[in-house]
Amino acid sequence: MFVVSVIIPVFNASEFLFNSVTSAIELKEVIEVILVEDGSTDNSLNVCLELEKTFDKVKVFSHEGGLNKGPSASRNLGIKKSTAPFVSFLDADDWYLPNRFLMDKKRFTELENIDAVYSCSIMDKYQGLRNKLYGVNSIKYSNLNPILMPIKFFEKVVRNKLVLFDTNSITFKKSFLQKFKLFDERLFLHQDIELWFRLMRKGTFVAGDWENPVSVYRRHPGNRITSKSRLSNLKMIQVYLDNLGIDNLLRFEIDDLYSRILRKKSQKFSNSMKRRVFFYFYYYIGFFNKKSVLEKFKSSYDID
Repeated sequence: MFVVSVIIPVFNASEFLFNSVTSAIELKEVIEVILVEDGSTDNSLNVCLELEKTFDKVKVFSHEGGLNKGPSASRNLGIKKSTAPFVSFLDADDWYLPNRFLMDKKRFTELENIDAVYSCSIMDKYQGLRNKLYGVNSIKYSNLNPILMPIKFFEKVVRNKLVLFDTNSITFKKSFLQKFKLFDERLFLHQDIELWFRLMRKGTFVAGDWENPVSVYRRHPGNRITSKSRLSNLKMIQVYLDNLGIDNLLRFEIDDLYSRILRKKSQKFSNSMKRRVFFYFYYYIGFFNKKSVLEKFKSSYDID
């Protein structure tokens, strides 16, 4: 039976919570909405408790001592507390659309051996504009169809630099998630991307809806989208290397990570010519010794 636990980490999102939560509880596939209150300094905890009183589907949890432990720890706690066989996520300032789980249900019902279904989403200011969809589209889908084995799928994603979904638009079998280390709690940013890359190496991911967005994400000064930076990207790569181990990297991964690190490092220069010179100079210096460069990079900063 296809029913879903929706996990929402909550930190200083009191003004958005009602819209986010009601967009999920109104969907028949959703049997529970798990709010993990992450030590907010605004009125979020009170809003969560009021929503729990009002709606039977809502369950509220907090970290021990009311600590702020970040989105990774909050989502991990939500997964632990969830009771449905399928799990999805929603940021507290975003919302689901009515079709959120229609294709997910179809895919998981028809294809028993798959592990995740992903769909497209859209930014709030672009609603109604089909050319502004974020994630999978008909062109990307054609490149990934028919269903591919995990490593072949992952290779196509990496080699073609495909962005297929965001955290709000993917649904997992809980049993699949439980096989692996979940969100890395050392990361406050990009923790979702780091996990998706680890999971895509192991699971069967298929497209759900690539024509109609299933969720809306909001961009505003207070949310984490606007906080992402060059250094936070580099830390994410370090954590990924630490979790996976350099010796377990595939050839195409080594090439991709090597280039990504250099591109991110080159962004410290505002001048585009300096960025290009930096990138290509170091790219060719380490070209024949990429694994050693990655190992040195992984060990160069304290990531704990």
